[in-house]
Amino acid sequence: MTQATAYFYRGGLNCAESTLRCLVEDGVIQAPPEAVRMMTGFGGGMQRGATCGAVVAAVAAIGWAFGRTDPSEDRSVSARAVRTFLQRFESSFGTLDCAELRSVYAREHALRSEGMYRSCTVFVERAQALAEEVIREERTRAGDA
Repeated sequence: MTQATAYFYRGGLNCAESTLRCLVEDGVIQAPPEAVRMMTGFGGGMQRGATCGAVVAAVAAIGWAFGRTDPSEDRSVSARAVRTFLQRFESSFGTLDCAELRSVYAREHALRSEGMYRSCTVFVERAQALAEEVIREERTRAGDA
């Protein structure tokens, strides 16, 4: 697994960008590196403290792996994988909400401080690991491992 700190904590990418970039670079999904651009607006809970950007990026990666491009295609694998990922992330931290996550793990740090990045790295790392785990499980289930 690529170290999240290479991009997020020390590298200057936001939580969503870092999560997707690591999943692409690790070969978990076969997306072009430029796909990371889609995540720019999702950092910091969509710049508003809403759903954690690392969570959004992990869900996007799951969608890339199992999503559909036509309404006639089955979406059950993607839906199951997303539900599993969200349940596991929420079980780890008690919430999917950026503001709540930061209030628990980065309470004493301002939004752009080094301390916030150090604290939020745990969410990026966990989202990345869980997305990889869920994608691997679904591929194994389908016999694509």
